[in-house]
Amino acid sequence: MSDAESFAELQIAEILNSQWTEATATVRNLRGTVFRGARFHRTSDSADPIDLELTQIVWYEQTVDELPGGHTAVVTLSGSDARVLRSGTVADGWQRIEGLNGPSPSPT
Repeated sequence: MSDAESFAELQIAEILNSQWTEATATVRNLRGTVFRGARFHRTSDSADPIDLELTQIVWYEQTVDELPGGHTAVVTLSGSDARVLRSGTVADGWQRIEGLNGPSPSPT
């Protein structure tokens, strides 16, 4: 995986469920393919670091290991910073999270 492919960026559209250490959200993938296991280290609206891991991707009602760029899915993000995620609107803008991709799934 090249350096460019290792970056991951998701736009938060809606928080569906949020707990202290886990959030389920509808997101749009703003870069190339993002893989389950990606780690996110910052939000677009704060300089404070975060630590979240992409633990589940549900795309077209199927649990998958990767989400292609430009597509929308429901994801689960785990970590102590799940509480900082927020739903976006056209009026106040969309929160983005940025980090590094997880490992590519092994071919089966």
